[in-house]
Amino acid sequence: MISSEILSWETALCYVFLYVSVLCLWVPYRIRIPVWSIAFSIACIFGLLSNQIEWYAIFIIVLIVYVLHYTERKRAPLLGRVIAGVIVLLMAYALGAHKIPYFHNLKVLSDVYISKESIPFTLYINFDKTIVGLFILGLTQRLVSNKDEWSTMFKQTSPKAIMFIAILVLCALIAGKVHFDPKLPACSPIWVITNLLLVCTAEEAFFRGFIQEKLAQILQRYEWGNVIAVIIAALLFGFAHYAGGIAYSIWGTFAGLGYGLIYQKTRRIESSILMHFCLNLTHFLFFTYPALA
Repeated sequence: MISSEILSWETALCYVFLYVSVLCLWVPYRIRIPVWSIAFSIACIFGLLSNQIEWYAIFIIVLIVYVLHYTERKRAPLLGRVIAGVIVLLMAYALGAHKIPYFHNLKVLSDVYISKESIPFTLYINFDKTIVGLFILGLTQRLVSNKDEWSTMFKQTSPKAIMFIAILVLCALIAGKVHFDPKLPACSPIWVITNLLLVCTAEEAFFRGFIQEKLAQILQRYEWGNVIAVIIAALLFGFAHYAGGIAYSIWGTFAGLGYGLIYQKTRRIESSILMHFCLNLTHFLFFTYPALA
């Protein structure tokens, strides 16, 4: 059912500005302070007022911003940048797994049956997981910034994404992991905006924009360096989905390979984000979701 939790206006504004901060990553700006960081700061203020985050969370946020920035300092000692990168990895996994206690994520769906044959589905708006992707994209990535770049990215991505999704869905059907189940659930709007802006964006920023990108830089002197970077990032992506079981982890690894290859080919994080979202949306609208009971 829809969560019965009554939202205060502070809580509502906290998450509205969290969504807005992610969208603002792609807003062209000419002021000294990036627009996305202003929106995120407002989200933090309302988060503190509504107890969605605690004051200790601000320390976590400042720390991850600092170590991310340090990994980008070309003149910094290599060992220091490696240590900073490891700290980012550990913090990102802890935030993504909700192991840091100073964030109180909002539950918006509780034990909803999206499909008749599915297990129940619960949806949270995750403040903690979102900040990892937000800072990686805002501080380390060059994002699409104009109409021509968007057009080129879509042209490069669309054919490969369609083929990849078709192959993966066909394999899942043959393996009996999903059943055909076309639907348009009442919770579709909140699922779509959350999955695109908070789930796919955060995961692709971390696994492709940070892990794969850093590994590719380290291994660039080797002939198969880029391929190894794609594979390692995909394996870690699959491991991150281990809570859903070994089969879910394996499917996640295969999906991660597809996302990694499209990112390597286009050099645009938007490509892997959109491919990731399109696969999730296809699963949500046309097949048993989130998984067969």
